[in-house]
Amino acid sequence: MANDNGGPAPRGFLTAVGVLVTGAASGIGLAVAVRCLSEGATVAALDRDGPAVSRVVAGLPAGARDHAIAVQADVADPDQVGTAVATAGEELGRLTAVVNVAGIGGYTGDIGQTSPAEWARTLAVNLSGTFHVCRAALPFLRASGAGRIVNVSSQYGLVGGAGSPAYSAAKAGVIGLTRAMAVDHAAEGILVNCVCPGPIDTPMLRASAGHGEQAGREAARTAGRVLLGGPGRPEDVAGVIAFLLGPDAGFLTGAVLTCDGGWTAG
Repeated sequence: MANDNGGPAPRGFLTAVGVLVTGAASGIGLAVAVRCLSEGATVAALDRDGPAVSRVVAGLPAGARDHAIAVQADVADPDQVGTAVATAGEELGRLTAVVNVAGIGGYTGDIGQTSPAEWARTLAVNLSGTFHVCRAALPFLRASGAGRIVNVSSQYGLVGGAGSPAYSAAKAGVIGLTRAMAVDHAAEGILVNCVCPGPIDTPMLRASAGHGEQAGREAARTAGRVLLGGPGRPEDVAGVIAFLLGPDAGFLTGAVLTCDGGWTAG
């Protein structure tokens, strides 16, 4: 992943990189998988919805399809994750990068309204899921001699949101986990960074709008926050992640980058 001539990263700068992308059946995860393939990587597309991610891979253009595999796992289940990551490493031949996109959203109300089950499931997927994937992938990254991990948090990992204490806590935890891993693994050449998207036009964002009064209250509270007009596109976030996986990000670890159209600027 080094850029030996010191110049700008060329197209195809992820050639010989094996990338595991979670949450790859739709939204940001799908955009990341497609962008990595376009840059020459081989990709293991992981999702809880096995049939959906298999259809995604089958629907890729022939040239990309030959460099992608679909794997199924619920990231909240460490046993499923271990099996899926081992399959990805074996099928790709090498695993040099991980992008943790898988997550769930939705409003659960304030802490009095958020049930213990909602709290547990949100943290299990959004925070523990990231931990499980990173932990299972670590031996493969070490075997490659270096590696990249990009964890996807949210603008709500940086600021509070109404009616979403579990989601905000989990996404803030992803930032803390990213920084802790950056400290632990820098000496091994494993760079760990985090991206915090703002409102992005994904199925998860559209589903969250269906949460009635709570969604409407938060939309009113945050109206006008996206300075660039938003919402953004999944491809906008995929571009930032591709940069973090590429040769021009070789001196970045423990970084937290927003891709939110200026949402957190004001």
